[in-house]
Amino acid sequence: MVISEVTKRFLQCLDKLVGEGKVRSKRHFALSVGYHAQGISEMIGNRRDVPLELIEKAVDTYHFNPHYLFTGSGNLFSGAQPDDGLRLRNLTVVLDQKGEERIVHVPYPAQAGYGKLLDEPTYIQDLPSYQLPDPQFRSGSYRSFEIAGTSMEPSFRPNDVVIAAFIEPRYWEQAIKNQQLYIIVTHQEVIIKRICNRIKTDKMIDCISDNEEYSPYSIPAEEILEVWKVRMKLTSHFDPPSTQVNTNSISQQLMAQQKMLENLQYHFTKTIAE
Repeated sequence: MVISEVTKRFLQCLDKLVGEGKVRSKRHFALSVGYHAQGISEMIGNRRDVPLELIEKAVDTYHFNPHYLFTGSGNLFSGAQPDDGLRLRNLTVVLDQKGEERIVHVPYPAQAGYGKLLDEPTYIQDLPSYQLPDPQFRSGSYRSFEIAGTSMEPSFRPNDVVIAAFIEPRYWEQAIKNQQLYIIVTHQEVIIKRICNRIKTDKMIDCISDNEEYSPYSIPAEEILEVWKVRMKLTSHFDPPSTQVNTNSISQQLMAQQKMLENLQYHFTKTIAE
């Protein structure tokens, strides 16, 4: 199928919208205007033309310039584009054949370059990805991160894995709750900490470890690239019982019970004989 020039210009506007961080992905754009992500994928694959109702929503919501879409002249966008004062990052996602988003896993060795390579789609796409049957992972964007170090013990141990939900920068001020667990991404590191949110008052967050041997420290909001809310922990570590089993005590109890049974048997036999 040969797609129309209108569809090509529409996709050009969409690429610019994503590239400038106004939406974090083409899938996010589709969801924000009530359109299915598979339809966008089919346009990109030259299998579908853009429907008029989608053009209308893009014009109303994101100020796509209809004159440019239909004639090719003028600016891609008309008037002021939506700006909430906090720039969005272009979040690269991985989709399956149905257009559904997969959970991207970031193992510990890959975390050293994660903050520096966020804008490289091939880096994210080359990471392992998977899906889970739980419905909570069907809405929104998720990453899983491997834990290293001891700063969050006993809550998290080396090689534990956490699954976390993406929080858009525009919501950091309200959505980051004090003392809850988050993955924080900067250019230098990927960390898991409990957070004290001071973005509204001081434009920074305080990072607190569960291990009291590690001191809290602050990160300016301008240095934060991504925030992920921890939703689930996967672990192979199992704590021993809180009380040590006393085998001698158990043996003594068994012997006492055996003696009691023997006494009962003796009295029972004696009663029958009488």
